[in-house]
Amino acid sequence: MSDAEQFGPWVSDAAKARFAAYLAESAAPADLSEARPFFAAYNRRLLDKAEARYSVDTTEGEVAGVKVYDVVPAGSTDESPVLLCLHGGAFMWGEGAGALLEAVPIAAVTRMRVVAVDYRLAPEHVYPAAVDDVVAVYRALIETVDPAKIGIYGCSAGAVLTTQAVARLLHDDLPTPGAIGIFHGAPVPFAGDAALAQALFDPRADAGAAPKVEELPYFRGADLSDPLVLSADHPEMLAQFPPSLLISATRDFAASAVSVMHRRLLAAGVDARFVLFDGLWHAHHMDVDLPESVETYAIIADFFLKQLG
Repeated sequence: MSDAEQFGPWVSDAAKARFAAYLAESAAPADLSEARPFFAAYNRRLLDKAEARYSVDTTEGEVAGVKVYDVVPAGSTDESPVLLCLHGGAFMWGEGAGALLEAVPIAAVTRMRVVAVDYRLAPEHVYPAAVDDVVAVYRALIETVDPAKIGIYGCSAGAVLTTQAVARLLHDDLPTPGAIGIFHGAPVPFAGDAALAQALFDPRADAGAAPKVEELPYFRGADLSDPLVLSADHPEMLAQFPPSLLISATRDFAASAVSVMHRRLLAAGVDARFVLFDGLWHAHHMDVDLPESVETYAIIADFFLKQLG
């Protein structure tokens, strides 16, 4: 079977051609001291493409003592609504270029201000350091912006962090954002068919090989049964979540987890919608050249525009 025949006919030619390169280019070193510069360079290459395609103005600064990147569509003066972007990277990398990569296309397509949070990373800083940083930025933001006009979104680890931030806001009796985006990650173990299927798609993976969210250094010492840590098993907490958009792909090791989270949110009565891309992979929309990435940005924009007004 040819490489092209391993995909459905609806998968773009660009994605078919890109998948093998993605597997090769994303094979990170096991040592953290090497993985961090590896992903910094990887994200920088993708960010260069994003900035060439999408016109935005970016300002680096601090909010409540936390480093952030303020990204706005070029020429925009309207700062409401606002999106908080929480980058991925296993809670261990993804800062800088990675945070901007997840913010630039969304700011351009939504025509909204996006504040990308460079939260503290593990293993130097474990739970709840990242949550503390996000909540500090959010507290400062709601001093001038109506919480109903704020959205929070994240991919991979950032998706998990998004749910932790909402849980923390509920715990602290703070107003929750108007909507959230949970992409390619969820506060659920990365298990199930999606994790098992990695051996079919990824020659680097042994059968069942996938990151284990509960084993990430960020969670060292954390009580995983605490609803503030992993909320999916706590319907009383989920029932208070804002409208949620979930996105994953069939070749994403987190797809089963995201699907389960969607069902848990629906069971809790939350306005939740789930989009699954066939033939695509983990965090596929980081590559702005894919037609499916453009489609992803449009879905995200439509959701936040409708929810935040």
